[in-house]
Amino acid sequence: MPERDSGSANQTPLVEARNLVKHFPLASNSLAGSKATVKAVNGISFSIFPGETLGMVGESGCGKSTAGRLLIRLIEPTSGSILYRGRDITGDSGEKLRGLRKKMQIIFQDPYSSLDPRMSIESIIAEPLSIHTALKSRERKEKVTELLAQVGLPSQYASRYPHELSGGQRQRVGIARALSIGPEFLVCDEPVSALDVSVQSQTLNLLRELQSKFQLTSLFIAHGLNVVKYISNRICVMYLGTIVELALAEELHRNAIHPYTKALISAIPDTNIDTVKKRIILEGDVPSPTRMPGGCPFHTRCPSCMDRCKEEQPVLAEKSPHHYAACHLY
Repeated sequence: MPERDSGSANQTPLVEARNLVKHFPLASNSLAGSKATVKAVNGISFSIFPGETLGMVGESGCGKSTAGRLLIRLIEPTSGSILYRGRDITGDSGEKLRGLRKKMQIIFQDPYSSLDPRMSIESIIAEPLSIHTALKSRERKEKVTELLAQVGLPSQYASRYPHELSGGQRQRVGIARALSIGPEFLVCDEPVSALDVSVQSQTLNLLRELQSKFQLTSLFIAHGLNVVKYISNRICVMYLGTIVELALAEELHRNAIHPYTKALISAIPDTNIDTVKKRIILEGDVPSPTRMPGGCPFHTRCPSCMDRCKEEQPVLAEKSPHHYAACHLY
């Protein structure tokens, strides 16, 4: 199992995925009645250690969001297991699962659809408190005011409704709601992708401050490697439901191994106009997750594809100290 660094070998992960698989069957679309299956996540394994932020990056449809929702049991895995503080929680239900909700929360991607338009901001943030705590009405109001202040919103916003707020303000409400019951683990599912560029940096800085203040452990999901690098300790690169590379954030940007990771890094804009940067252009389209290619999932677009890549799927293995990749080139 990939570790965080040389000091984490003896540390118990807070959250761990082991051979996690999630397939979604589709409705029959033929007279013969055959059903296709979307293979969203295909046997991924990784650990997230206490106090760490693991970044997860990849193109749309690679399985990032599915992996995050699997970890907090919002959806059920097809196979594999999820461990929380060393305990298998894959089969938890009822009161056990309810207890987990206090420890594991999520910030959704879309601040518009994730907030109930019929509820006031106070009701939205206070709802988890009324479900998971024994706080009285007055105490919940005080807690809501405190949470609004922590995410940089004035107390008078408590009486407003989502449609009266901007996108950045709505996302701050979503962050306050996720933090309301003091979780240990937070899944940030592309929390800045739906925001204006001018607001993204403010939201990222807020998340960094809150993670440091509350010692949160996080899975941060995003499209852009530059965004993920800014907030993460380690970065996990996904392609077609598999992990193709995993390393410390600085190491990944300095010494990427997998051809897909190199292509993603080459696409990051450079603010230095004097720098001549060669862009790696990937040819072809991402294969359909209902018709996965044999061998390495990336071989249909890889500029360094060999015959072996078409037949044998590479295993995620340590290529250099604490740097893992799934590639036959190394």
